[in-house]
Amino acid sequence: MRNFLLRIINLFYPNTCSSCGEDLHALLKTKICDKCKKAFPAIKGLVCQKCGMPLPDGGEFCYMCRKYPREHNFDKMRSVYLYKDNVRKLILKFKYSNRAFLAKDFGLFMYETMKNYSFYDETDFMIPVPLNILRRIKRGYNQAELLAEVLSLKSNVPVLKNVLFRKKITKQQFKLSKIERAKNIKDSFSVKNNEFVKDKIILLIDDIATTLATISACSLVLKRAGAKKVYALTFARD
Repeated sequence: MRNFLLRIINLFYPNTCSSCGEDLHALLKTKICDKCKKAFPAIKGLVCQKCGMPLPDGGEFCYMCRKYPREHNFDKMRSVYLYKDNVRKLILKFKYSNRAFLAKDFGLFMYETMKNYSFYDETDFMIPVPLNILRRIKRGYNQAELLAEVLSLKSNVPVLKNVLFRKKITKQQFKLSKIERAKNIKDSFSVKNNEFVKDKIILLIDDIATTLATISACSLVLKRAGAKKVYALTFARD
């Protein structure tokens, strides 16, 4: 009888996995089933102590962090999944297909990773990586801000909004090469009130990190504004 009622509920209020499309329990609040979550390419095991890149062959730092130790302005960064397969498809839905509700699942997965690294315990404030105003209006939301709000509820670390902002409109990063991304994003960010971040440990939040140009640019202006340390956490890493 119970299963029959659930089928009736799902008929009028369908609850399906956003990744595989399979039916979910009618009362389940998640939008990603356990089977899909287990199949996602999780970043685990040995990782670069600086940027969090997986190190299947061991070591302390990845090639880029060894060769260019001053290229990244953040102190440490970690990510939950590799940006490929169904993770990539979900992020594209999240950003470009009005699937803002995925922030809840993404944020919970990020919190599970955040708990594994003790340096996040130092965090005073979270700051979502800002979108430029045109993209924010077109999309209707800043996906990084939604993720930060979920993380804040779980971790009790407050979110600082309207402190870090983009002062110029740039091209979309995914269309550019690594060198072009660095040039495109250079001098794009500013801190509105230095007192909010002075002597504070900041955790930057974003959905995906690719060349790390955006995270590094944000970290640089935050440190110039007086931030003591800047960590970063993203849902995926390319």
